[in-house]
Amino acid sequence: MRKQQVAPVLGSLVAVWLAWGALGHGAAAQAGPDSMSVGKKFPIASQLLGETRDVWVRLPEGYEDSQDRYPLLIQLGGDVHFAYSAAVVDLLARNEHVPDLIVVGLPDPTPRHHYRDSTPTRVDHLPASGGAPAFLRFLRDELIPHLEANYRTRPFRILCGHGLSGLFAVYAMLESPGTFGGIITDGASLTYDGSAILGIAETKAADPRLRGSLYLGVGNELETVPGIEAFVRLLERRASPGLEWRMEVEKDEDQGTASLPAFFKGLKWLFRSWRIPVEVASKGLDAVRAYYKGLSEKFGYEIPVAEGTLAGRGFQLIREQRFGDAAALFHLNVKAHPDSHRALQNLAFLYERTKDWKKAAEYYDQAAGKAAAAQPELAVFYRAQADRLRKRIGASRSEEQEL
Repeated sequence: MRKQQVAPVLGSLVAVWLAWGALGHGAAAQAGPDSMSVGKKFPIASQLLGETRDVWVRLPEGYEDSQDRYPLLIQLGGDVHFAYSAAVVDLLARNEHVPDLIVVGLPDPTPRHHYRDSTPTRVDHLPASGGAPAFLRFLRDELIPHLEANYRTRPFRILCGHGLSGLFAVYAMLESPGTFGGIITDGASLTYDGSAILGIAETKAADPRLRGSLYLGVGNELETVPGIEAFVRLLERRASPGLEWRMEVEKDEDQGTASLPAFFKGLKWLFRSWRIPVEVASKGLDAVRAYYKGLSEKFGYEIPVAEGTLAGRGFQLIREQRFGDAAALFHLNVKAHPDSHRALQNLAFLYERTKDWKKAAEYYDQAAGKAAAAQPELAVFYRAQADRLRKRIGASRSEEQEL
């Protein structure tokens, strides 16, 4: 959406509860029932910065048991930003709003590092300022190559920043087009040094290489909002056609509390097309494949018609009691994955949910046939479910005859 938007508030307390609930659930699954872990820390020695920096990494659940690759999300700033980012990503990925992501946290060792690394220009009252160019080279030429060499990554990357780190994220987008496909900021300090970033944007925003998505979240702050509004007006006038953006003001939040709802909303907006629309799925497998081809082109890597994604969308429709739409999606999933016993099991579940026990039993039988060779115990379970439903059908007929 190439326009400014001011939206109502996401209830921060509700979002915190949801996010940390997801964190506890996901972390417990990875670390065991007696502990919870947000992520792991490792040091990286930077020749460009002349120092060693700590880096936090949280891997998606099941990373060690698969060969899948994942987009990178890099969150700048304090440890708390990394913690809630990991929780929100887990929550949204579990509900099929976003893909699984490798979440990376890059905290500032000291306040001096924050002012040095985040600022593109030097100001007299901050002697350490103006180090953003060097910090960008560190990210692009040292940190990202290190992450890509040691983890299974995709070429799509997201950079997130808060306050001055948000200023840096905007600077990185302008100065290094193509390094990050998504930018999420909250309270970006775009008025720093007399809004010097606007001068940079004036010359860089029209670069045709500048593509991707920019989310500008902000609390209800008179000091910050005008600078972001001025930047949006510049984008409307100068931005490359390949760049999309959105601005949202959290009216009930300030700089300290806007970060969580801004990140939550920004990530959902960036991946707003991740969930396949029911209207597309209803047009058949060719339409679904064309949709995922478009997603692949947008995010820069092949995104398959994933069985789990279609199943997750179908179960969401069941929760909405849109049973006909769910049936259409589950049948499409069977067509797209003809060897999958789970796709057939999903249909059996749906028909049992709608009390069509005959169809449910038929699909449990079919699921048993698909699972028999590789998972015989699961096939036995499926057949038992089919038998249970046939007995229920028989009992219902007996009751009708007695009446």
